[in-house]
Amino acid sequence: MFKAFQLTFFLTLISLPGFSQEVKVHGYFDVDTVKLGEPIKFYLTATYPQTYQVLFPDSTFSFAPFEFQKKRYFQTKTTSGLSYDSVIYTLATYEIDRVQALALPVFQLQKKDSLTYLTETDTVFFKELVGALPDSLAISQLPLKTNTAYNPVSWLLNYPLLLIGGGIVLLIALVCWIIFGKRIRRYFTLKKLVRSHELFLSRFDEAVENLKTSFSPEVAESSVTLWKKYMEELSSRPYTKFTSREIREQESSELGQPLRSVDRMIYGRLAPETFDSFHQLKEFTKNQFNQKVEEVKHG
Repeated sequence: MFKAFQLTFFLTLISLPGFSQEVKVHGYFDVDTVKLGEPIKFYLTATYPQTYQVLFPDSTFSFAPFEFQKKRYFQTKTTSGLSYDSVIYTLATYEIDRVQALALPVFQLQKKDSLTYLTETDTVFFKELVGALPDSLAISQLPLKTNTAYNPVSWLLNYPLLLIGGGIVLLIALVCWIIFGKRIRRYFTLKKLVRSHELFLSRFDEAVENLKTSFSPEVAESSVTLWKKYMEELSSRPYTKFTSREIREQESSELGQPLRSVDRMIYGRLAPETFDSFHQLKEFTKNQFNQKVEEVKHG
């Protein structure tokens, strides 16, 4: 009954006008219990002045102890100077803790930083499907078979010869590693870089083509998330933790225009006239990849 009341509150909050000039957030689960791997919905709403810029967590956010599956946006509604945003997250848990809790933030963007508003913590109970198993069985219940017959051994391992041969192989391998170890490491590092880069380009091009064929903010977000994850792997910098503004300020100013364009697609839900912003992100990645290759070659 309590969850039904919360759902009614969620739907009412979307449709009714606000009454305060503050950012107010609310979040809760739609059920009281959850099973292992079973989808569960978490409702998140925010009420804020129309002049504020507010962001909700995306797929790169950590929903621990739950794992993100998908989300559903509701169109922003504005009445009497107040805006209302809401998202339904579909999550799943693979933890077996008896009680599992979650609270999500909503971010208000400002010029140099952001304010974080955290929802109240909501909990669900984990429903076990398997009862407790006994720690031991009586000996009389064990399916044992008795066999005292002698089994002849037809072959014996020559341990001294094995140790000598193994020592020689290790010595040869050590000498080769000392002489050629740096070249070997460089070869495999470059091979891994090229393989990862080709895989990224293939997936990124496919995602952009899908976006051109059928535009949606979710596909645009998944495309830029794919780019962030690869850049994080390539540069060992936490791109997935950065907002678009932080990437522009801390990484490269040339990313400013394409990231702003992508943000408009995702948060403004507006289809662009061209998809040059993704091409610019791709070219930036190629330049970073070439620099990384040169570092490895001459490192």
